[in-house]
Amino acid sequence: MKRAAPDWLLYFLAFTLMSVGILNLYSIEDFPAWSWKYAYVRQFTWAGISVLAMVLASLIEGQVWRYFAYTLYGLGVAVMLLTAVTAREINGARAWLSIGPLQIQPAEFMKIATALALAAYLTRYDFRWGQWRDRLMVGVLIGVPMALTLLQSDTGTALTFAAFLVPLYRWGLSIWVILIPVILGGLAFMTLLYPWVYIASILTVLLALVYFFILKRRYLSLHIALAVLLWVWLGFSGYLYHEVLAPHQRQRIEVLLDPYKDPLGSGWNTIQARVALVAGGLTGQGYGKGLQSKLDFIPQRHTDFAYCSIAEEWGWLGGVVVISLYLFFLLRIAWVAESTNNRFALLYGYALSALLWIHLLINVAMIVGLLPVVGIPLIFISYGGSSWVAIGWGLGILQSFYRERWMRLFG
Repeated sequence: MKRAAPDWLLYFLAFTLMSVGILNLYSIEDFPAWSWKYAYVRQFTWAGISVLAMVLASLIEGQVWRYFAYTLYGLGVAVMLLTAVTAREINGARAWLSIGPLQIQPAEFMKIATALALAAYLTRYDFRWGQWRDRLMVGVLIGVPMALTLLQSDTGTALTFAAFLVPLYRWGLSIWVILIPVILGGLAFMTLLYPWVYIASILTVLLALVYFFILKRRYLSLHIALAVLLWVWLGFSGYLYHEVLAPHQRQRIEVLLDPYKDPLGSGWNTIQARVALVAGGLTGQGYGKGLQSKLDFIPQRHTDFAYCSIAEEWGWLGGVVVISLYLFFLLRIAWVAESTNNRFALLYGYALSALLWIHLLINVAMIVGLLPVVGIPLIFISYGGSSWVAIGWGLGILQSFYRERWMRLFG
C-alpha cells in the first residue's frame, strides 16, 4: 500500500517558526553582511540541515524507528557519558562535543531517543502499569539521561526531561504524580518569603476545616498524616535551600525575588529583559530598532533571551502572535500523533509535544520573571544547531508514522 502524504501544515508551521527565528537573529546582529562569523548565517545553515533531517526521517518506515528505539537510546547514553568525561567546560557546563569546527550537544538528540525508547517500552505487549518492575523501568528510562545531564552540570536541560511525564499521564499515570512535586516546590518557595511555621499553621487549619465541614469528620488518619508531612517538609525545606542547593542556584532564586539586590551582577539579565519587554509596548519599536539586544545589554541575546528582541521590536501584539503560532504548532503535533492510528506514534508524539511545551513555558516564564534564569532556549526561535536538528529529526519521525496511518504495520 502506498504511503500517504505528510502533514504539510505541520511542516509549514515549523518552517514559519524557523523563519521568525532567523529574521530575529538577523535583526539582533544589526543586519550584517553574509558571513559565517554571524549567527544568522550559521542558523540558516542549521535550518537547512534540520529540514533535511525532517525529510529523510519521514522517508524511513516507522517500523524501523520502533525497532531501533533501544539502540538509539543506548547509543545516546554512551555519547552523553563521553561528553560528561571529555568535553571542555563552556558557560559552566560540559555539555558540548567538539567535532571539527562544530559544537554538538548530545543531550538534545538524547531527548528524541528517550521519547522513542519510552514509547517502545510503554507499548510492549506485556506492559502493565500496575507492576513495580514496569514502573521502575520507566523511571530508569527517564532518570538516566536526566542524571547524565546533571553530571554535565546542565541543570536547565535536565529539567526538560521531566516533560516525559506527560505521555505517562496519557497512558494512565495519576495526575498527582505531576501535581505533588509542583505543590511541594511551591510551598518550599513560599518559605523564602514567609516563616515556615506560619505557612504550616495556616495549612493545618485549612486541613482541619476540610475535615470538619467538607468531609464530615471522615479520613482522620489521612488528615493527620498530611499535616505531619507538611510540617516536616516545610521545616526541612530551609535545610535543602541552604545546604543542598549550590551557591549559584540560590543566587538565581534570590534574583527572582529581587533582581535589584544585585542589579549589575546576577540580576542584570532579569532587569534588562524587563526593560526590553516594557520598551516594546503594544506595537513595538519596529523591526531592527530594538536597542536592548543590539547594544548587547541582554546577555545570551541570541539563545536563551532571543524572545526579548521579538517583544521589544514587535511589541506585545507581535509577541502574542509568535507565542500563538508556537502554541498552534504544538497542538498540531498532538493532532498528528492522534491521527496516526498507532499507539507507539501516539505516545511518541505526545512526548515530543510535551518536550517543546516545557521549553516554551520555562523560557517565557524566565524572561518575564516568573521563574529563575536557567539555560533553556525557545526552540526554532533561539539560536542553536543541535536543538533545531534534533527537533527536525523528531518531527520527521512523527511524519513517518503519520504517512502510514492507513497501513497496519503493527497490527
